[in-house]
Amino acid sequence: MRGRILVIDDNVNLTTMVEKALLRCGFEVAVENDSMQAVNRVRKEQPSLIILDIMMPEKDGGEVLSELRQDPYLRNIPVILLTGLADEASAISRLGGIESSVFGKPVEFRVLVQEIDRQLGRQVA
Repeated sequence: MRGRILVIDDNVNLTTMVEKALLRCGFEVAVENDSMQAVNRVRKEQPSLIILDIMMPEKDGGEVLSELRQDPYLRNIPVILLTGLADEASAISRLGGIESSVFGKPVEFRVLVQEIDRQLGRQVA
């Protein structure tokens, strides 16, 4: 197993596609489509890395990231932000003094996996 990834995005089609692709790459994957449940799901799953959408209803990814960075048990989990607004997300990416990677949608899957491996400290060929 390459690592435990939690994908948080309200778009069920996107999370299903990302989940299937990450499973094929040898990752353990969990999905959360309800941003209001996101932080509780992180606590439950204890992922190695989080892929987080920015634009979600009710609670956006910036709010979720802020909650994660304020929690001493969750603050150091690497987060990759996926968004249709990559430029606007750059300010959010530094919440809590910890830099998160930002990728615009659609992201090339190979690039996403390389970033996951980099964040998890694995050598990328």
